[in-house]
Order: sequence, then structure tokens, then C-alpha cells
Amino acid sequence: RGRASAATGAPAMLSPRLDRALFSISLQLIALRIPARKCNSFMQRLSGHILQRPKIKPIQPNSDQPSGTTRLLLLAEGVSDLALTGLPEELRQYVQQEGGVAVHHHVQLGYDKFSAEQVLRKLLPAGLEVPSAYEQVGHIAHMNLRDELLPYKSLIGEVILDKNTRLRTVVNKVETISNEFRVFPMEVIAGEPSLCTSTRENGATFHMDFQEVYWNSRLEREHRRIVELLTAGDVVCDMFCGIGPFVVPAAAMGCAVYANDLNPASVRWLRKNVAVNKVGRRVRVSNMCGRDFLRQLVASPGSAIAVAPADTPAAALPAAATEPPIEAPALVFGEFQHVLMNLPASGIEFLDAFVGAFDRRTWRGPLPRVHCYCFSKEADAQADVLRRAEAALGCALPDAEAHIVRDVAPSKLMLCASFVLPDAVAWRDGGGQSEAKRQRKGSE
Repeated sequence: RGRASAATGAPAMLSPRLDRALFSISLQLIALRIPARKCNSFMQRLSGHILQRPKIKPIQPNSDQPSGTTRLLLLAEGVSDLALTGLPEELRQYVQQEGGVAVHHHVQLGYDKFSAEQVLRKLLPAGLEVPSAYEQVGHIAHMNLRDELLPYKSLIGEVILDKNTRLRTVVNKVETISNEFRVFPMEVIAGEPSLCTSTRENGATFHMDFQEVYWNSRLEREHRRIVELLTAGDVVCDMFCGIGPFVVPAAAMGCAVYANDLNPASVRWLRKNVAVNKVGRRVRVSNMCGRDFLRQLVASPGSAIAVAPADTPAAALPAAATEPPIEAPALVFGEFQHVLMNLPASGIEFLDAFVGAFDRRTWRGPLPRVHCYCFSKEADAQADVLRRAEAALGCALPDAEAHIVRDVAPSKLMLCASFVLPDAVAWRDGGGQSEAKRQRKGSE
């Protein structure tokens, strides 16, 4: 077999200090000196018997023949002699027929040739799971380390930074989300202390202070899915908008958006993101409880104003480059066709805000389609969320759909329940509230 010798032995016990000298390794290999023009043919024919190590190219220059007419093909470490006894007979014959010559070759590996997973596997105590997954938000890596890894968090953070040049900060989540603003406590375990960053998603730029707001890069596909359901000219009500992952792309495609969030920091960054992406003319921003926001919005008299089309040049949008003010809810864009409720921990509890909220005398359009996010641990998660949505509204939702968004944890799913708000409960003067109460009582 190929021989590997470390410059220094592995430590007897874990040191919290990263010793990069531990990863100075010499490999004594067998290589084939082959004609340069036949590299592809040799690679294909000897597939499975070629050296496979991260950051090491199996085809190397031949320093003994600087003319460039030959190359060295590094063989797998299981091939250990010049007779190539580690290869099948037919491959040995192929090498001889095609002019390949076996030679000894030395490769010196350093810390830079090892992946983060390989480094941590060597440094962490045996039996500990090597952390490899993290969420990247701009220059920040967000990790969620298990308790048994916390004594080594600084070491882990340093290795993650070493192996990912686009990162400057590593943070670890220290508690679950337990506050009304959907932010979680975190600590910087390596790198720069600043958590102000920016990231790109669905064609838009989002600025944020990561410790002040809620952001989840794993939801990018879901954000795109919802935006693709919209049509330019639609009006959208986003009750829990955060820093704008739905708001900005929707406005950029020509929708008008009523955007609201309870977290003042989220609203502050939303206003910046609306300005940076030049969609200020299509967004109205509020900062209040989602339930109160919806009620006040649909109760407002509304004086619809023209919304600039999606292809309007930036120069024609004088208000787009400035941050929109925080305003009281009002139907300035007219009635909305979609309602977004991205508050999965408790969004269903806000559905009662729709009961009896709409007035037939003032609401001129059709009732909106609601997209409510929620979690479920039930075996039939889709049936569970639809049952809970019906219970919250006090009416049946025969045309509702439950879309599975992602796995959040073992046996826990995030879903989106979508349905058109039923006439039976929506209208203030049409028995909406009494109908909801009657149906709730009938289900008891």
C-alpha cells in the first residue's frame, strides 16, 4: 500500500489550539509516466485505480521531462510497487501497450490540502460527530452545535473560517427561538464580531444585522415558489414580512405590497432593502401586530393609487431610492389578492383575524387567497395543518392545499396551507362571525 508518514504524531488528547503542523504528511506513491496526448484515455481506462484526494490533481507535470511531452498519472494508494500488482492483469497489459512506465513519486501534503471535515475528524475526540453543516448568510456561517461539541466551538469555528475564504464570521445558536420577534440568541465563536451583512436571493439584495432579525437561507426556494404564483399587477398583503424576502421580489416583478412586521429592527432593514432594490413606489410599510395590521388594513377606506409597472425605468421612480416611511395601514393600492403569513410557530393562531373582517359595502374585489405557514409533528402533517386551519377559522376549507416546505427536525415539517378565504366567515355584514361561532360550536 502507499505509505503515509506524519511529520508529527497525533496528540494524545484534544488541544483547543489548532496545530496546522499536524497535517504535514508525505505520500509515497506509484505514478505512470504517460504520453501527454493520451491522458484522457488513461484516465478513462484506469478509472477506480487513480488517486482520489481533495485538492490533488491526479495528472501532474513530469519534472524529469520539461519538454511537456509526458505527464504523471498518480495511482491509488493501493498500488504500491512498480510491477503494478495492485492492478488487474488486463490493465497492466494496457499500460505496457500504450507506453506507460511506472515510477516512484513523492507528494507532500499540508494543512491546505485537507477539507474542514478531514481536519476536524483528526482533531476532535473519537466518537464525536464531525459538524459539517452550516447556513451561510453573507460573510457569516451560522452553526447549531450539539452540546457535546461546545467545548471545541472555537476550534471548530477557526477551521470553518480557514477552509471557506468567503466567510469572515462564525456564529453558534445558543437557544431556540422563543421571543415574539423570531430572533434567537447567538454567539460569535470565530472571526469578526460584526453581524451586519448582505446576501443575494431571487435576484434581490438583502441587508441585515443577523442578530436582530429573522433570516433563513434554506427558505429561498419557498420564497421563489410563492413569488412565481403572483402576476404583475397583483396586490399582496404580507403580515409578517421580516426584512422582505417575499416583499422585494414581488415588488420587483410589478406587484404592490402591504408589508408589516412587529419587529422594529426587521422593519428598519426592510425599508433599506426596499430602497436598495428600488421598489419603494410599490411597497407600503407598517410596524405593528399582524392581527391589528390586517384588521386596520381591510377597514381602511382605501383610495387606490396607480402602481408603477414592473418595467418602469428606475429614473422614473423618484421615491424608489429612498426608504419608505412607516405608515398606518391603508388600502392605497386597492384590494389585495394574496395574504402571506410566514410565522410558522403561531401563524394559524392569527387566522381568526379574518373572521368578519371584510365589509361587502367597501371591499370591491374577490376575497384573497391566504398562504399560512405552520409546523407539524403529526404522521399526516398535511391533514393536520388543514384541520387546524379549519378549526381556527371555524369553517370547512374544501379547496385548501398543504404544501410541504422542508424538514425542520426529525419528525417535524414546515408546511404552507393555501386557500381562498371562505365567504362563510369573511364578511362582517354577512354572518361571518356568527357562522364561525356556529361551526366551532358544532365541532365541539
